[in-house]
Amino acid sequence: MALWGDIDVAAVTGTVTTNSSVNVVGSGTSFTTELAVGEYIVFSNQAGVEYQIKSITDDDNLVLYTVTTGAAAGSLTATKTEKPTYDNENVVGMTSAEAGTLGAGPGWVKVTEGTGGRAGRVQYETLVAFGDHTKPSESANLDDATFGVITLATIADVSAASGTAETIQVVATTTNNVVPSYQWQLRTTGSYADLANGGVYGDVTTDTLAISSNAGLNGNRYRCVVSGAGATTVKSNGAKLIET
Repeated sequence: MALWGDIDVAAVTGTVTTNSSVNVVGSGTSFTTELAVGEYIVFSNQAGVEYQIKSITDDDNLVLYTVTTGAAAGSLTATKTEKPTYDNENVVGMTSAEAGTLGAGPGWVKVTEGTGGRAGRVQYETLVAFGDHTKPSESANLDDATFGVITLATIADVSAASGTAETIQVVATTTNNVVPSYQWQLRTTGSYADLANGGVYGDVTTDTLAISSNAGLNGNRYRCVVSGAGATTVKSNGAKLIET
């Protein structure tokens, strides 16, 4: 029994020929009216082995997703397995034909986990709305695929005599292997704006902003925007530069 209950079967008109190929040639068949892309067919000499239909050329020719095995050339009868149909336009905003051009769907896809006999593997069926059915590699580090977190330490105000070179540093801690990127910003009045290297400013895209001279910068505030793939961008507090 499949996951959705008993599978109904219906005979396909005429006979078919296939020989270790994805191509199926019919004789007296009506592929365009009796079958549909995404459905499965079973050949009379391979009871229980289902092959999913990738495309239908005409009443006498169709293409499967997988190569047939053990189906010698000759006249065979075929049946199709009938599963529930779904309105993909309501699900994914496209027609079944459009969805079918994206890969292995849409439709029910049989997935086999593991190898060996019955005790060493598990089979299940899943509904593909569009595109290929994929699953994570068993060797993949799934923790790396989860979202990370960036945490910033508070930046203290800095003060020094007029004309002194200064640095302002942000300390970022990340999780799940997030690699941080930095952008320092300046606010004199109003909103913060990104800094660019030049003039008295350097290293504006590192964790430590370099200021060659604080002369005339008294009261300016500096903060750092820290981002990273797989994490939410965060902004530090604004550190005040005090010229003494």
